[in-house]
Amino acid sequence: MMDSIIKENGVTFKELEKNIFQMICEMGRNYTKDLLEKYDCYLRDNRDKSAYRHKGLKRTTIKTVYGEVVYSRAIYEVMNDDGTKRYVYLLDETLELENVGLISANLAEQLVSGITEMSYRECAKKVSEMTGQSISAMGVWNVIQSLGEKVCKEEQELVQAHKKGKLCGEKEAPVLFEEADGVYVKLQGNDRKKSYQKKAEIKVAIAYDGWKKTGKDRYELNDKVVVAGFSKAKGFHEYREAAIAEKYNLDETQIRLLNADGAAWIKKVKDKSTYFQLDPFHKHRAIKENIADKAAGEAVREYLDAGKIEEMFEYLEMYRDSLTENRDIEKAETLIQYFQNNREGLLPYQEQGIELPASPEGLEYRNMGTMENHIWSIIARRMKHNHTCWSIRGGNHLSKILAKKCSGRLHEVTEKLKCSLFDVDKLEEIQNDILMSAKIPTKVGKGYKYPTMGHLAGLDTATRRSRSSLLAIAGF
Repeated sequence: MMDSIIKENGVTFKELEKNIFQMICEMGRNYTKDLLEKYDCYLRDNRDKSAYRHKGLKRTTIKTVYGEVVYSRAIYEVMNDDGTKRYVYLLDETLELENVGLISANLAEQLVSGITEMSYRECAKKVSEMTGQSISAMGVWNVIQSLGEKVCKEEQELVQAHKKGKLCGEKEAPVLFEEADGVYVKLQGNDRKKSYQKKAEIKVAIAYDGWKKTGKDRYELNDKVVVAGFSKAKGFHEYREAAIAEKYNLDETQIRLLNADGAAWIKKVKDKSTYFQLDPFHKHRAIKENIADKAAGEAVREYLDAGKIEEMFEYLEMYRDSLTENRDIEKAETLIQYFQNNREGLLPYQEQGIELPASPEGLEYRNMGTMENHIWSIIARRMKHNHTCWSIRGGNHLSKILAKKCSGRLHEVTEKLKCSLFDVDKLEEIQNDILMSAKIPTKVGKGYKYPTMGHLAGLDTATRRSRSSLLAIAGF
């Protein structure tokens, strides 16, 4: 075996490693082929023959982490209730291959994990390098779209369950912190033409029950729920509420706090019982963008920090009236209007006179305002600042997968693909058969050398006309 791995002296360990890897992958493909075909025979012999009519074998290929496995499986004719015919593969149904095509769950997991960090082309290249598989960028795209459709379908089912009052999470949180914002990404040509705009907004929202200390001066949000996607305000609100209700028992939540930039769609998703806080980042950015005079901007910030809201508005009006340039006046008026529209949230929630219940053990209540960082880490880093353009469908699917990752639930994207329906006892029997058949040549034939001259039947019989010809063939 080593002769086939090392063909000449001086082979490097890198080459040796690649050759061994390819050999192991080939063994895995052969083993998988034998296992699948034998299990298909088991399904064939134990099927309901009155319902499944055998129509022969068809070859196919499944992509695995150790390469493409080519195997044959039986196709069956099935009669529908309306009298029409359809054709099924019992083995494919057992493997749950109809979810994402002929891609194994393990390979799908690697693609999902890779696509959250890299482009489709880079992901295809890396997965091809790290496995025995060769997959194209379009192949990766097709898998992600199939999985994205599955995630969207599950979201719709979750929303319907919430509307029927069937969702009640196990987590009890006396205070629920919520944040929401949006990020615009570039659209591809077709969707750009349809929507008459170059960009579209991906909405993002998070919910958590407090901060957990992880080190000196280091904290992380506890039990985050993250949702994202291209959605209208109503649909986004419905899914956001359903996702929160899936994790948290909202009947036990006494206070809900919302930190946001004051956008109209966010105001629509805010419940009347939810306390609102204007996001600190957007608040200070609005001051910087609309007040050119640094001293005036600093004065506005001081009024805000001191909680003197009325004095701040009086100062802003005086500042506006002192300006002479129309452009500066318009900017000052824009800031005044922005603060007026979000007057209820100008003060941090700690200064709004809200009586908060005690925080759960191990958690703290700290300043809200993590949304800008989450926008970057969830969406913008992967989808905005790398010269990419997106279709509404493709961008929506990827944003939902990225939200799953941020929630620590990336495994859920491919979790249901692992739903194996193999008969364990039969599977072990098949595995033993394959292993035993692999050992026969080495054990039975060990130490036995075939003779240089064979024995032909007919040489021991009486002399006949053909005997001389047989003797010549045998070497006599």
